[in-house]
Amino acid sequence: RAPMLAPSLGRCAATKTSPCTVRLDRIALASRAPYRSAFPALASPRRAQGTRTRAVVGSSPETKDIPSAGPLIKRSEKEGSSTMERVRVWAGMPSEGAVERLSVICAHCNAKLTPSQMDYAADESRLLPELRDAFRALTRDAATDAFLMRASRRPYLVNWGQAAACTFLRKFMSLTDANAMLGRGKMHVLSEAHVADLLGAGSRDDSSAVLRKNKKLLLDVGAGEGEVTEKFRDGGGFDVVVATEASAPMVHRLRQKKFQVVLESTDVSRVTKKCVEAGLNSAEDGFDCVALLNVLDRCDTPFTLLGQLRKLLKDEGGVLVLAVVVPFRPFVEDGNEHRAPREQLGLDPNGAWESGVNAIWEKVLRPSGFKVERLARVPYISEGDQKHGAYILDDAVFVLSKASG
Repeated sequence: RAPMLAPSLGRCAATKTSPCTVRLDRIALASRAPYRSAFPALASPRRAQGTRTRAVVGSSPETKDIPSAGPLIKRSEKEGSSTMERVRVWAGMPSEGAVERLSVICAHCNAKLTPSQMDYAADESRLLPELRDAFRALTRDAATDAFLMRASRRPYLVNWGQAAACTFLRKFMSLTDANAMLGRGKMHVLSEAHVADLLGAGSRDDSSAVLRKNKKLLLDVGAGEGEVTEKFRDGGGFDVVVATEASAPMVHRLRQKKFQVVLESTDVSRVTKKCVEAGLNSAEDGFDCVALLNVLDRCDTPFTLLGQLRKLLKDEGGVLVLAVVVPFRPFVEDGNEHRAPREQLGLDPNGAWESGVNAIWEKVLRPSGFKVERLARVPYISEGDQKHGAYILDDAVFVLSKASG
């Protein structure tokens, strides 16, 4: 999905991180859209324990130490005192239980966290009533732990070599294309179990299903290299997958995964026509589910895109699953350059997760003709490198249906 050259979210109280503090070569790692400028943000109570950040004092930043979250695994340092432990780290053979000590870096403020500090819960009292009713927390599962340990299970020199190659390729192409060519920077948004949970129930008592039947046709817009799409297909029980992607190297990887239809395009208005041309006539009746995962803040016309996707949904039972980084800080990747999107959503680039989610609902999603069925908070995780186990941002996941009228 979108490369994590970006700050997030609300992790570090009264802090501001300069672009120089969050080193780009450390975070240039994923498969979707580059650098978001840094802004101050409010804190999640569990996240206020990082390591070094820049505390804002008047107009000049001062560096101050914040207590560490605990002993962390850094690929570039000693895991322990014994030679064997250091060998295991460099060889990509972490010891049992290493995931709980993994070094996870907030791509906003550079704070060092552990997996137990990644947020899934929210302050529900601060959510709007309709969002509060729709919110149900997911939990970190075994699939998420397995993804977190990916970089640590590769030898140090492999991670180092991939990072060096990516830095070189970025002289000639976008980060998205470079990562696709190297097969690095994979992203994790939802596990199969998370998808099943999100689409399996629309209320707290599980009395109604978001997708009761006909979970057949899935459209993933901006599918990246397709790993997240596979989890979505399997977790949601979809039989047919249509994937769109703008990056040619990513499209090549998507086609290797043998999805039924793969389109190299940013124009979703032509999706139905292209599906019919490919022999998928059922697309004329609409899609059971459309996934738009961490794309809205990287597209030129987000309001227009939401309207187009709403038209692609089935009238009965069709849902849009939207994942978006909070706070919302958009830009468009134009080759190696970044620019502001043509359509501005008017969202505050600062603040806590709850206030950001409220604003997205009130200013963007409800006016676009959607009804919220389910809301969740998840870490948006990118594979780590030779320095750290993983990098994260803060995601809001909305499950939306067409509002009547």
